[in-house]
Amino acid sequence: MIEPARSFHVPVAGLKRALVASTQHKPEAHPLASELAELMRQRGVEVELDLAGTADLVERAAGADLVFSVGGDGTLLSVGRRLAGADVPVMGVNLGKLGFLAEFGAEEALAYVRGDHAPDWPVLEKMMIAVRLAGRQTRYLALNDVMLSQGVMTRLVRVRMRVDGGYATEYRADGVVVSTPVGSTAYSLSLGGPILDHRMRALVVTPVAPHSLTNRPIVLPGDSSIGLEILTRSDEIAMVIDGQERVDLQVGDRIVLTAAQSGLCLLSTGRRSAFDVLRHKLGWGEGPLPSIPVEEP
Repeated sequence: MIEPARSFHVPVAGLKRALVASTQHKPEAHPLASELAELMRQRGVEVELDLAGTADLVERAAGADLVFSVGGDGTLLSVGRRLAGADVPVMGVNLGKLGFLAEFGAEEALAYVRGDHAPDWPVLEKMMIAVRLAGRQTRYLALNDVMLSQGVMTRLVRVRMRVDGGYATEYRADGVVVSTPVGSTAYSLSLGGPILDHRMRALVVTPVAPHSLTNRPIVLPGDSSIGLEILTRSDEIAMVIDGQERVDLQVGDRIVLTAAQSGLCLLSTGRRSAFDVLRHKLGWGEGPLPSIPVEEP
């Protein structure tokens, strides 16, 4: 299990430095992001504003007291990766509908920066995946999942999996998804994977349409090292991180996935449980819908 949550109690008057990040893919979030930044500057807070969602947040977040991610869950996935495990709390501000991760609405965020709200919010650490490709220097992080996919091609992918160095299995499938507990309610869930409590440290490996009745999803301990080797020769196969970053692969490439040393420090309103979210977002545990009345001719 991840350590119990600490709490965030810093009022806006106590902030020295803050970071407001959004995304170019959601321009309707930019006015709110700019307003949050301006209101804090009026209170003497040093603010970094990243509307495009392309800045390196590791250096910019250094010394920051709080990060605002303005947009939705997709924006928060990007912010989480770009923070690279920085120990700074993140407020996910969601526009419109209820988010899985971004719990705060626009009015709540504005009330905070205006000084109308005294915060007492849990800080929840969300586990992330660290990914490296053998023989390459680049490292990647994922908050939701890492998928190996053939793309639009219909040919099966062959992937050999090793766990802690030992041979585990060979998948023949449309792809393979490795997810965090957070990502267990994303793509993995639609593939028949299990729902994991976000407080766990674990990895879920789920094949995509496996060409076998026995290749089922498997849950591995969070301290496991998962090795995936590409055995299929193809021009289309790629690694997709959080559904947002694509890395082209080729036959013989070996990917190693482990739990990242530190995760995303995410603020929660404290008003809802994980089961509340499952019920409201996915209709979890609900009975079948009532039948549709049919008028007699």
